[in-house]
Amino acid sequence: MLGGAVTAVLVGGVPAPAAGPASVGGPASVGGAAPPTVRPGDPQYADLVRGVNQRWVGRPGQVVVATSTADVVQAVQQAARSGRRLSVRSGGHCFENFVSDPAVEVLVDLSGLDQIGFDPTRRAFVVGVGARLEEVNRRLFTGWGVALPAGSCPSVGVGGHIAGGGYGPLSRLFGLTVDHLYAVEVVVADRSGLARAVVTTRDADDPHRELWWGHTGGGGGNFGVVTRYWFRSPGVASPAPRRLLPRAPAELLVSTVIWPWAAMDRAAFTRLLLNYSRCTPRATGRVWWRTTSTAI
Repeated sequence: MLGGAVTAVLVGGVPAPAAGPASVGGPASVGGAAPPTVRPGDPQYADLVRGVNQRWVGRPGQVVVATSTADVVQAVQQAARSGRRLSVRSGGHCFENFVSDPAVEVLVDLSGLDQIGFDPTRRAFVVGVGARLEEVNRRLFTGWGVALPAGSCPSVGVGGHIAGGGYGPLSRLFGLTVDHLYAVEVVVADRSGLARAVVTTRDADDPHRELWWGHTGGGGGNFGVVTRYWFRSPGVASPAPRRLLPRAPAELLVSTVIWPWAAMDRAAFTRLLLNYSRCTPRATGRVWWRTTSTAI
């Protein structure tokens, strides 16, 4: 999965983890007020069914605009009971038509799940899947002076980006974003079609740890619908939030390289890749860089 879209097309037939202290929601989450729903003919519909890649346009019978995890539980529950194919979107940057596939009957828009903050109970930073990368790192930097090594496109939603690994400009320094993933909240459905939200962590004694592991680079849409992530670097014992994630560089240098595609033969392309891989900054710990390469 590429970009900020999360796709969840299977809502039945997958065993959910056993209920336990990590479970959130459950049947009670399904019985509340119905989340906002947009249908063909509504003024928001055309915008909600189209992502960044304008090539793909979905035709779902309804778009559920989620404002909480309970809304997602309810949407998954209803789709499972009715046998309708469901997909979800956080930022809409999926390059392919996984979200906008004509077979999708229910689209869950997660852009409203954009919480960003520090959770003292889990001693980790919590980020909703609808939050955009620009806002995530802006809030982390201004509030605590820390950063995630996430992607370079500021408008990408964290949902599918993180589930796919979360590579970005700081990955050479700090690895993938999922290297710092402590916990994930995911809405699952069991064989009976009962939907509920489960929070699972990387703790060795977590009974649902395999579900956490399944969201550390495998891509979106394989196990359920992610609603929240928690981040804390492994092995950090400090109680101070500013010590729990990598320290943000004071500066990020951005460059753009453009070349004519017609002149890009095999030798030139090989030289380009070798030069890029050898271009390692003389690090001071304060400055990092990002290069965007474009062929025209």
